[in-house]
Amino acid sequence: MATLPDYLTDQTEEEIKRRMLDALPDDLDKSEGSYIWDALSPAAIELALAALWVQEVLRRGFATTTFGSYLDLRCDEHGLTRLPAVKATGQVIFLGTAGTVVPKGTYVSTASDGISPIILFETIEDATINDAGTAFANIAAVEAGVSGNVPAGAITMLSSPISGVSSVTNPTATTGGLDTEDDASLLTRYLQRVRSPSASGNKADYVNWAMEVHGVGGVSVVPARDGPGTVSISIINTTKVPAEPELVKAVQDYIAPPWVNEIEAEDMTLGGYGVSIDDTQADDIGSSVKMIYDASGAGTITHTNTMGILKKPGIWQARTRIKVNSADETSDLIQIGVWNFSTNSWAKTHPNGIVDAVITCKASDLSTGFEDKIVEFYWDGQDQIELRITRLTSDAATVVWVDRIIYRSTFSKDTGEGKAPVGARVTVEPAIAVLINVSATLSIMPGYDANSVKSAVHDNIAAYIRSLAFTSDNDVRYVRIGQAILDTPGIMDYQNLMVNGDVANIAIDSQEVAVLGSVNFS
Repeated sequence: MATLPDYLTDQTEEEIKRRMLDALPDDLDKSEGSYIWDALSPAAIELALAALWVQEVLRRGFATTTFGSYLDLRCDEHGLTRLPAVKATGQVIFLGTAGTVVPKGTYVSTASDGISPIILFETIEDATINDAGTAFANIAAVEAGVSGNVPAGAITMLSSPISGVSSVTNPTATTGGLDTEDDASLLTRYLQRVRSPSASGNKADYVNWAMEVHGVGGVSVVPARDGPGTVSISIINTTKVPAEPELVKAVQDYIAPPWVNEIEAEDMTLGGYGVSIDDTQADDIGSSVKMIYDASGAGTITHTNTMGILKKPGIWQARTRIKVNSADETSDLIQIGVWNFSTNSWAKTHPNGIVDAVITCKASDLSTGFEDKIVEFYWDGQDQIELRITRLTSDAATVVWVDRIIYRSTFSKDTGEGKAPVGARVTVEPAIAVLINVSATLSIMPGYDANSVKSAVHDNIAAYIRSLAFTSDNDVRYVRIGQAILDTPGIMDYQNLMVNGDVANIAIDSQEVAVLGSVNFS
């Protein structure tokens, strides 16, 4: 192991002073307290400090021992820059008098609870309250960062009153806010870049490209998983759990954009009962299809010959933009699925799969603001298929609006429009979560609070499991969980430790990630 040279390590005040005194004639008084001793001492102190400063300068020249702006300078040598903070975005609904204009740049915020600071947002478009007394407007957080990710219903305040506006709220959570990349994440990307150099689309390239997207905390790449020319990329976020759909989409679009086609609901075939075209939804471009309860039977929206809009065989997603007037009811409300006429059954989610490509949603599964519900399906390039949306009759109260359907391939184009080279068909997916359930009987030392110790044990096990995410040896070790328990202050011993109901290790595949599930201590 490399060591620092002597001229940097052997530079204490005493050693420097000793050498200076030794250089003087022996017939001089060099004892402690003498004139010469006192005269040389300040210089020895300053020279010792200078040696420490040189060591610190040297330390900050290496990526693994530096930090902050010095790490930025090191990364800049390799074309890496720290990812900036990102503003959260979302949508609010204003209630008030028809015709009232809410101008772009209107400030809205969360309410003050006396503890946490309010989160301020501004509208990024003009909005006009319609005859129904509502107006929807897209918003962005004023300050970038995760603080802008607030739950549905959290935004309730207007910074300044607007005549004709009685209230404001956000029907869905605001999302996408990210803090400035921290040192640990930047260092990880730096080491990945320098240790695994790119080579025109090699495996390391795909890891580097994925890590360039803010919010990615780990990447697993499997070449040719789905055949020649294919690349499978699994990602986790910075909390070491499977990436959310928005992050998956961002990575896919950056590395290799997918095939995307869209059709408006009003351009599809409407049938059954309680189905009509509605142009009153202010948060919709154009018209949407309104589906209400009708005692006579179900209402339907059908996209016949769906295969005509698909570009290539493979796994696709049908993303239906949908909303309800109230998310209170818990009876089955709407069914969305892809029917395969060739097999006279629902299409499957994967080739040779057994899971039907159909979902059933309750009002409580949906939102009062438009959002996508995703149905994944496989098309072999030959079978005749159609998308079916059915408004069921078990919920008599809820009104549903369907705006449009986007068909998005889970694999990319092979035209080289992103980072990936021409010919590569890239699939980006969230890592598959493997839940790790733990139970044990704990022996707690006297004087410790049992609940606090249990909480600390939970945190230690969670930290161990997070440390395994997408590493070369990511299996969950039974003995390491036991060690995490014993390493917790206040723990005397444990008995009856069970991991997923067994006393064995849990194997984790390369595109899987262990996630702590239930934890039960007695």
